[in-house]
Amino acid sequence: MVIYLVYFLLSPVLWVFLHTFGLIFPKIRTHIFSQFPSYKKLKNNLRSNAKPVVIFHAASAGEFEQLRPILGKMDREKYFIIQTFFSPTIYLKEKDSELFDDCCYHPFDFPWSALYFFMITRPEYYIITRHDIWPNHLVISNILNINSILINANLYKESIRLSPYLISANRWIYSKFNLVFTGSKRLENNLVKLVESSKIIVSGDTRFDQVLERKNNYSGTLLSESYTESVNLIFGSIIRSDFKIIFNSLGEEFPNGHDSLHLKNQRLIFVPHETGNDAIQEIEKELLKLNLESKRYSQVLAEETPDVLIVDMVGILADLYFHSFFAYVGAGFGAGVHSVIEPAVHGCIVSFGPNIQILDEAIDLFESKIGFMVQTKSDFVRLLNSIQNENTRIQYQKKTLQYVTDHPLSSLSIINRIFKERNESNH
Repeated sequence: MVIYLVYFLLSPVLWVFLHTFGLIFPKIRTHIFSQFPSYKKLKNNLRSNAKPVVIFHAASAGEFEQLRPILGKMDREKYFIIQTFFSPTIYLKEKDSELFDDCCYHPFDFPWSALYFFMITRPEYYIITRHDIWPNHLVISNILNINSILINANLYKESIRLSPYLISANRWIYSKFNLVFTGSKRLENNLVKLVESSKIIVSGDTRFDQVLERKNNYSGTLLSESYTESVNLIFGSIIRSDFKIIFNSLGEEFPNGHDSLHLKNQRLIFVPHETGNDAIQEIEKELLKLNLESKRYSQVLAEETPDVLIVDMVGILADLYFHSFFAYVGAGFGAGVHSVIEPAVHGCIVSFGPNIQILDEAIDLFESKIGFMVQTKSDFVRLLNSIQNENTRIQYQKKTLQYVTDHPLSSLSIINRIFKERNESNH
């Protein structure tokens, strides 16, 4: 409570800082100048609306992907759906989507902004996902008796939210939620340190729904058919801290460059997390040291099948896993490994660096001995050697696919539980 009061009282100062930063950072500036025009359009559309209003919030593209399965199953005859975004990039890309009735920028977390926003929208439900928790919005939604829901809640043991200095403040903030949905019993055991157990529902994670839907909709056309004839290794969402172990290991596994690849009938696909020219040039230089020439995805002709491909396009990694037998998922030597569900849903043998504590699915895969942690070059080379055996590959692919199958789809059950009380009161 005390920390929140300090945050509340500092709001005018933070407002000045924000607008100062807006002069420097284009995304903040775009948000500042675009949010009120988006509210004006929203107000006009709400004038003729008689349905209960439900707000879904996604800070950026990753959170919106988690909401897609739920939005696609919402009854639009019953509810008026407003989607809010924080990032201008995803707002401009998705503002005309047919998954919701209207769209606007989410306000910055000032008390007056939150109050104004909720007064013009008059929602019954305010639904957010993962980590994007704004204290003032939660407090004011609580005062206005708006149902505040957190889905796909993630809280790992070492989270700063559980530190001795912040745990009391976070307990107070989390108490404003009416319901908290999370993906596993392990996460529930962490969340009970902040939330009453009666409010927590282990529902599964909508990211499983999302990646399965994407898999089912993918036609396999991103790469040439000839890629089905080789054993392809993909290095997905890699960052600079992954480079050392990757390239040192590849140097030992493929000592003769392309000749080694041909001998083992393998191809390599690199998908950097940042697709800017600097990152790609760095990967190209590392590969040349190993006598491996690469080609950029944007420069590949229709029937070309380069041995080594570097993907310089965003948004297609999840589909590229379809073409691979083995996946190394990046950032496990950085802040924390990226999505392991995306390769798992395609039956890839999944590996990652040691920093998996922030991702429940990576912990699951590792503890189930389905996913493989690599901490040294020897670990990586041993793993790469093991997948030369076709029977070993098939065995691990079956286990990985079974892991995905064992996770029930959660979107519909989350919707039913959120709106259960309202539906019952109307009968």
